[in-house]
Amino acid sequence: MHKTSLKSLLVGCAVLCGAHGAQAQSISVWSRQTDESISVLKALTDAFTADSGIKVETFNTGIDFEQRLARAAAGRTLPDIVLNDTTAMGQMNQMGILKPIDPSKIAGSQDVSTSAWDGAKASDGQFYSVPISAQSFAMFIRKDWREKLNMPQPKTWDDVRKLAEAFTKQDPDGNGKADTFGMAIPGSTTRGYASWFMSSFIWQAGGDYVKQLPDGFVPTLDTPQVAEALTYVRGMICDKLAQPGAINATTGDTLPTFRSGQTGIFVSGPYHIPQIDAEPGKDKTEVVMLPAGPGGIASLSEGTSAYLLKSVKDEDAANKFLAFLVSPKGQEIAMAQGSGRTPIVRLPVNTKVDVNAVRQDPRWMVFKETFDKYGHYMPAVPNWTAIRTVTGEGFNRILAQCDADVPTELKALNEQVKIELSGQNALSASQQ
Repeated sequence: MHKTSLKSLLVGCAVLCGAHGAQAQSISVWSRQTDESISVLKALTDAFTADSGIKVETFNTGIDFEQRLARAAAGRTLPDIVLNDTTAMGQMNQMGILKPIDPSKIAGSQDVSTSAWDGAKASDGQFYSVPISAQSFAMFIRKDWREKLNMPQPKTWDDVRKLAEAFTKQDPDGNGKADTFGMAIPGSTTRGYASWFMSSFIWQAGGDYVKQLPDGFVPTLDTPQVAEALTYVRGMICDKLAQPGAINATTGDTLPTFRSGQTGIFVSGPYHIPQIDAEPGKDKTEVVMLPAGPGGIASLSEGTSAYLLKSVKDEDAANKFLAFLVSPKGQEIAMAQGSGRTPIVRLPVNTKVDVNAVRQDPRWMVFKETFDKYGHYMPAVPNWTAIRTVTGEGFNRILAQCDADVPTELKALNEQVKIELSGQNALSASQQ
């Protein structure tokens, strides 16, 4: 009887311990990616599993990611790691789901560029994520249209305006119809697209969203520089140099207008190179640096970060995955070179990875040079997502009203942002 019980106990322990061990050697990763990146994510996790023996369960979506996170947090079914936009840090941190990260515990973290780490730093000075990808923005232009009309590559706001006018009024595709437009503009309030698009122009004008004081952030939207940026872009819409419906368009709407030959100027990141090479074609397009405004050249810098959640079950396994993401091998796999798929890593954050050697495409160097010399990350306010929503709605309202007084509208918007920031500053102070 005693031997039978002991044997049963040992068998039971073996089963339970084995199950626990298997569980300990797996992690769950959620990723805010489009379907174009599914195969890239799979290649990345497969390589990690082959190297480490740690299995990775993945889930990805590109449309309702934030809502799914909120539901998972409420139901206590969160994953171990989340791959999401760097600008999502504040919102996720205010949800109380993020675990602070000590870079010294991530193997190879010293090889990640300082600018990428700075972009991933929270307003309280702590790190709640590991940067895995960076990007800047440039202009995709219909080279065949520009050369047909004998126009130069644009270097300034004035150049871009003239090119947009020519693309709209001079029949660049030669079909005898007035069916082309200059610039593709995503002016929608959805996910704050209007604010996202306007950011580079605001910095090119010499303006900014906020400034940081010792006791928190204050808005700086009611300035002549920001008014000049809004007036310039609104002119494109009101003078019908942008595609119809620009005021309600997202980038998901504007990309097809460029690919189909409706618009000739498209501001975006390097992740759209594969689709644009497929249509309208690499030979018909070019990538040029964003123009200089009154304040010089400037571009929004963005990135993707890996967030460690408080729900993590095996922190050692999770840290190994984070280390793999920033390793040269992980970075190069996620760059998806030659796959025709949207890469997860656009510009590598690992300084040992040579963009030119991997990409072998001079267009990528336009984005790299822009990021290195002229990149601006969004301000590290406690919750940028909320500010992006408020400013996106405000900018959309200004862009939609051709007769509205821009400085007056910006003054009212500045007050709205001040209220939002005041709440964020108070919440941050109470959490410290």
